[in-house]
Amino acid sequence: MKLRYRISSLLALICFLTQFVSMPAQATTLEHRNLAEVNTFLDGWKPVAIDGNKQISFPELMQRLQTKRVVFVGETHDRYDHHMNQLLILRAMHRQDPKIGIGVEWFQQNFQPVINNYLAGKINEDQLLEQTDYYNRWRYDFRMLRPILEYAKAHQLPVIALNAPSELTSKVGMQGLDSLTKAERAQLPDEITPAAGSYLNKLRQVFASHAHGHGQFENFAMVQRIWDETMASNVVKFLLTNEKSRMIVFAGSGHVSAKAAIPNDVSRRLPKISKATIHSVDIRERFNDEVDYQLLTQFLSLPPTGKLGVWLVPAKNGVMIGKLVPDSAADKAGLHEGDKIISINGKSIDTVGELYTCLAKYKPGHKIKLGIKQPNLKGQPPQEVVYTITLQ
Repeated sequence: MKLRYRISSLLALICFLTQFVSMPAQATTLEHRNLAEVNTFLDGWKPVAIDGNKQISFPELMQRLQTKRVVFVGETHDRYDHHMNQLLILRAMHRQDPKIGIGVEWFQQNFQPVINNYLAGKINEDQLLEQTDYYNRWRYDFRMLRPILEYAKAHQLPVIALNAPSELTSKVGMQGLDSLTKAERAQLPDEITPAAGSYLNKLRQVFASHAHGHGQFENFAMVQRIWDETMASNVVKFLLTNEKSRMIVFAGSGHVSAKAAIPNDVSRRLPKISKATIHSVDIRERFNDEVDYQLLTQFLSLPPTGKLGVWLVPAKNGVMIGKLVPDSAADKAGLHEGDKIISINGKSIDTVGELYTCLAKYKPGHKIKLGIKQPNLKGQPPQEVVYTITLQ
């Protein structure tokens, strides 16, 4: 059990490769209530691009991208300004030519039908998050991604779920690629090339920094390559199926390089494909990345959402409180470890994902009614109690 936890934690730390951590001195907090407000903001959002040592305007960048069949735009997953840059580029490419698809790392390929249903208006946002198991599989604040998906929905643009199923990558991380059954292996690309060169060295550095000697580096690196190769394979499938369409790909910056990762894997499959790679970087700090363009940006954040202040444990027909944060909203309201959360404001809660989806709608200071099933005490049956909690 301890080894499983360590390896799972190590896999989570691969997100280093999809993020460049840079904490700014100050951040601008924004709150966009709808797509119209986002578009108004983007009308005045004019980032400058860097091509090598040369500075170019955003219109010039877009002119250069006009001839590219596929454009890869890296992100730090929890940076709202990076996602605004992605939408800005998407919007400009869409205006150049409306035939464009959007490939995203955020969803796993087996949930493509769910995404299609959302874009077609057959399910709402809450159903999208629940049916894709979003808060268990991706976990980042969905508000950062909402404008991109709303733009795609408003303009009837396809969104392609690029990522590999986490059930498979978790199994590979613990037991290796050969541990997959034939049915599981068939869900991944036939060819998964090993990491090499500077990309391999970067993986070794991450492993050495965070693994503390636990787990196997070969499995760690293989998971990263499964992510790369699976996303590249799904990009190629879209391009071959939609010969007159361009594509823009949104993925963590560690997956976006001119000489490695997804773009390189796409080029191996389609040698003549025209492509470009872009990273967003802080104005105060430029990275020597192997990408075609760097887009200078400034830190933007979203208002905080309300917090209960608990560690959660999945439970049958609810979510159990594993630990209380001292002086948190839950602690002050009188909740206990072992209490099971079964509802918020009358809406039943069966999973951690449903709880996150509900809480994301509230801000600090908002009051909610939390339905709790308390554990058996002295042989008595569980009691259902409703607490009024002021979120922090």
